[in-house]
Amino acid sequence: MKSLAVVVVLATPAIARPLHGSVGVGGSLLLTGDDGDRTRAELELDLEPSRYGALVGFDDHHHGLLCAGFVYEPAAARPTLVIDLHGDVGADLDQRAPLVGGGIRTSLGIYGPLGVALDTGGYLVIDGVDRTRLVLASSVSVIAKW
Repeated sequence: MKSLAVVVVLATPAIARPLHGSVGVGGSLLLTGDDGDRTRAELELDLEPSRYGALVGFDDHHHGLLCAGFVYEPAAARPTLVIDLHGDVGADLDQRAPLVGGGIRTSLGIYGPLGVALDTGGYLVIDGVDRTRLVLASSVSVIAKW
């Protein structure tokens, strides 16, 4: 794995619910738009006191990838299954190009607080006519949930 991605999810107060979230490590594979770097290491933290939240991500392989966005939890069968939808905007700092995208993250409980998070998303990096690319990525992380 050639790079490190850090993802932090912070929730905005909307509906009174117990604080829940997860912390995990894993890796992702870029299916398209890799620009010579197909694999990435990830570290994630997700905190949600409600059904709505915010997402911040950073990839430090080159100069970095910085994203911020909105998270919505449409379904959950806690503690076993949680589904989050996220929409993101940000910048590819290496290319100095804006990006927009989103995806779906599914967390599955395995044993007690341990689980697996599966995230699939797409991001359009807008970098002129020749360098604009669609990045499709899928990741797997081992997580501890609360």
